[in-house]
Amino acid sequence: YLRQTLMDAFINDDWRIRSGLTVNAGLRWEYESPITELQGRLVNLNIAPDFTSETPVVAGSRNNSLMQPDRLGIQPRISLAWRPLAASSLVIRAGYGIYRNTSVYQSVALQMAQQSPLSKSLSVQNTAANPLTLASGFNASSTTTANTFAVDPNFRIGYAQTWNVIVQRDLPAALMLTATYLGTKGTRLLQESLPNTYPVGAVNPCPSCLAGYAYLQSNGNLTRESGQIQLRRRLRSGLTASVLYTFAKSIDDAGFSIQGQGNALVAQNWLNLAAERALSNFDQRQQVTAQVQYTSGMGIGGGTLLGGWEGTLLKEWTFTSQVTSGTGFPLTPIFPGAINGTGSSGSIRPNTTGASATAAPAGLFLNPAAFAAPTPGQWGTAGRNSITGPAQFALIGSMSRTFRLNDRLNADVRLDASNVLNHVTFPTWNTTVTSAQFGLPGTASPMRKVQTTVRIRF
Repeated sequence: YLRQTLMDAFINDDWRIRSGLTVNAGLRWEYESPITELQGRLVNLNIAPDFTSETPVVAGSRNNSLMQPDRLGIQPRISLAWRPLAASSLVIRAGYGIYRNTSVYQSVALQMAQQSPLSKSLSVQNTAANPLTLASGFNASSTTTANTFAVDPNFRIGYAQTWNVIVQRDLPAALMLTATYLGTKGTRLLQESLPNTYPVGAVNPCPSCLAGYAYLQSNGNLTRESGQIQLRRRLRSGLTASVLYTFAKSIDDAGFSIQGQGNALVAQNWLNLAAERALSNFDQRQQVTAQVQYTSGMGIGGGTLLGGWEGTLLKEWTFTSQVTSGTGFPLTPIFPGAINGTGSSGSIRPNTTGASATAAPAGLFLNPAAFAAPTPGQWGTAGRNSITGPAQFALIGSMSRTFRLNDRLNADVRLDASNVLNHVTFPTWNTTVTSAQFGLPGTASPMRKVQTTVRIRF
């Protein structure tokens, strides 16, 4: 029985400073209380400052969220539109705003509601000193905690500052050119780590310290900047089209998700979260998107240039198509292996050898010689998201028309197609360095798909 209170208030206004200059400014306040449970059934860990001890804490009451509220949700926004030359179509727009992440508490509460002593959930590594069998697989060891998740009680809501400048001007032949600069600075983003873990081959620096749980904090940050150029043709004679080119770069140290919510990504070294700073998972350096739409109109007057039965057959059709091409997304090299002190695996990275990852031998897309096993007792030197994935390409199209059968009966016919050329593309490479499939595609994108829809309206 999860409970949460949400409140918000805002005020904004427009000012016409003078002819050709308008300013819009506002202030928004949002408050999202940490989630509570009607019977107080939430559990967190009370962790010592040096992570040497962890004690489960049960909420116990309907008003205890085990987290401090964050009431400073003040978000200013301002934007302007300026026409510097009265006789020109040139328009300059700019804006700045702060936006909060208002949906982070739910996944945190779901993790806290599934822990000991309310239920049994632990993460234990099978070792010679702690052998696990079917009979003892759910027994906690002396070096692990019976809880798998903890959150900083002073956790704060993340927010993003965004700013942009847009320059727009009309060109002959119904064309419009737009240039855009967009910047984003994310603060207080999610960071997740596994306390009291150490690399394979190293001596446990604190044998009495408990491990086996993930710790969530809000100390991450992100920086993204992008530039865009768009050329658009306004609808004229039934034809409209646009071409958009984007050049962008995004860097963060917060590419982690909460365990149990999809594929969890945790920091390799819990004592050095700064080492996770790298290209964002969604970073795509360049992308080109082209769109075109043609409407055949209503007979001779509408653009089909045909009358009679030919015009009746061809009028009112709408054809659309979009092609998107871009560089690949970042990938992380993985060295499989359990993380000492936990039952987790997969976040360990290999060492780099100095060879280029892209100098692949025949038949592969990545070079296996670029990576090696981590040095015993040390974490791997390869960076997070240090590999560029395969280039992306997609072509979709559709055609549709409404047949007016009589005054009360219409039929809509639509045909949609994805991957029109049935072109094989790969979303990712296999980056597990010990795998025989390393450097080969992990999977292929879906093949061509065509869907026909007929709808009768009356």
